[in-house]
Amino acid sequence: MRALFLCLAVCLVLTSVTPARAQQSAPLSAVPTGFQLPGAFTCEGAFMNGKVHRSTFTGAVVLADKWLQLTEQDVEPKGYVATYLIGYDAGQAQLVEFDANNFGAATYSSANGWKGGVLTMTSPVSADPKSSYAANRFIYSITGADTFTVDWQISKTAALAWVGADHLVCKRNSAGA
Repeated sequence: MRALFLCLAVCLVLTSVTPARAQQSAPLSAVPTGFQLPGAFTCEGAFMNGKVHRSTFTGAVVLADKWLQLTEQDVEPKGYVATYLIGYDAGQAQLVEFDANNFGAATYSSANGWKGGVLTMTSPVSADPKSSYAANRFIYSITGADTFTVDWQISKTAALAWVGADHLVCKRNSAGA
């Protein structure tokens, strides 16, 4: 009887843990639900100093439809060019972003993924005293069927007090544009 009770207890524990474990290991999607990011977008906004910022973004779903690729090219001021790859890293169980640009490179991550049409990708905290900020993050927000915003925020301290550094409103280019 004791063996039967022990066996039933083990089975009960295994069946109650297995669904929770399966739910935890489900990969986060790099592609926002209900928004077609593939395409070309024209973006306008401003830097924290008030200067105008205009750029173009192109979105594509790549690598067996698992990764989101965004390319950005600044129109005003000219110069900045970047490719961002956002995808799920099973080893870290979170989304990661690789930012390759003509000034350098960076990585970001998100343990939460897309929530309510918003994706926040945060850099590791830097201990470099020469850096102009301790950490930074990008917040991608779906704002309509053909629009999204990108906010770049920085924190000058490791305590993560975020300040807006750049804001862009991006609108899908029309078919003839």
